[in-house]
Amino acid sequence: ARGTETEWFSNRDLKSDYDEESCVKVILEGDRAACDDQTVGISGGTVTITREGTYLLSGILEKGRVVIDTDDESKVQLILDGARITSQDGAALYAKSADKVFLTLAAGSENMLANGGNYAAHDDGRVDGAVFANCNLTVNGTGSLDVSAAEGHGIVSRDNLRIAEASLRVTAAGHGLSGKDSVRMACGSLEVV
Repeated sequence: ARGTETEWFSNRDLKSDYDEESCVKVILEGDRAACDDQTVGISGGTVTITREGTYLLSGILEKGRVVIDTDDESKVQLILDGARITSQDGAALYAKSADKVFLTLAAGSENMLANGGNYAAHDDGRVDGAVFANCNLTVNGTGSLDVSAAEGHGIVSRDNLRIAEASLRVTAAGHGLSGKDSVRMACGSLEVV
């Protein structure tokens, strides 16, 4: 390798802990979601995070999605703790704008992000992954995540994609993992189908 682990992964990439009491909690409830914090907008099945912070998602969201739309200097930690999100016409998780997104899998949790086979057109270009980030994306934590894309790709970052500790299973019609600048993995497990 060209460098040490610290050159490829920041401390925050490798550190997946969080204070549950200080998280903004988003409860997924079938075809809708609930949250009492003003940094989270909810419209039908679309949950939009608008500010830097730590957000904890749990429950099931069918025919919905989570969108991160902050300024391009914001860092967002999205914790999945027993979250299952399916989007029929786009990315289940779409990081539209941020500096970096940390997708943390809570310890012992089983999570799922899926696309049902279609992708609607976007003004900011093609979004064709079940998990799609226009920014740096890190997947960490000791839980597990199943990503499924009936069409398109599994996990896509238009910058760097980093995976640390996480247990991932990706089933995709296209690429399982895609990072425009790099794909980096430090421990964890990965199965791409």
